[in-house]
Amino acid sequence: MPNKPNLILLSLLLSTQMYAAERYDTKAFRTITKLCTSCHGTPFYQAKQADDDDWEYYFENKGKLEKIHQGNAKGMSAVSGPLFKKNKKRILKLFIENSKYSGAVNGCDANFCGTNH
Repeated sequence: MPNKPNLILLSLLLSTQMYAAERYDTKAFRTITKLCTSCHGTPFYQAKQADDDDWEYYFENKGKLEKIHQGNAKGMSAVSGPLFKKNKKRILKLFIENSKYSGAVNGCDANFCGTNH
């Protein structure tokens, strides 16, 4: 049986890892990176371009995102494609949690470093 200090250390390490893994939704992050980064920059940079009310407006009003991307074939295929539709709620949550006035400041990790466009 492991001794008590090692058990405490192990539980602390696991809880720290779980906290770090849940800072943002990596599935939504990677979807945005794949579909939107070429025009809008990194996901966190894109999220900071609007506040949470604006993101809700764009995502919850049917056809609003499509109307915004109407003149861009690549953007239109991204927002009307199955990958975007499948992860739309997750993407909205990530944008709201990292929006203009959210106070979120993201540093570097395995998926992302910096907010430059």
